[in-house]
Amino acid sequence: MKRKSAPAAEQLSVFEELPAAAPIHELAPDTMRQIVSLRMPDALLERVEEVARSRGVSPSSLMRALIAAGLDRSYAAVTPDELAAELAALRRGVDEIAARLRNPD
Repeated sequence: MKRKSAPAAEQLSVFEELPAAAPIHELAPDTMRQIVSLRMPDALLERVEEVARSRGVSPSSLMRALIAAGLDRSYAAVTPDELAAELAALRRGVDEIAARLRNPD
């Protein structure tokens, strides 16, 4: 049996009616592209979350800032004992400022 030829039909491209796609832009070099998992004790995580809330930032933003600040500071000339004393003095200073903010007399 012989087949009949199909009637001529207009053939449209499947892409003809779609809007042009927006160009894909490369990410900036400082764009965050990787998620990093960090384990920490529950008490430390609670402190991070509390401080982040008090500063109006996310815990992730706070941790990024703290890590960057720690990396930017040079500890090359600081011995472990000096570092412990410096951290203790810093903590006392922060506590004094917090007390003054709570009780502005």
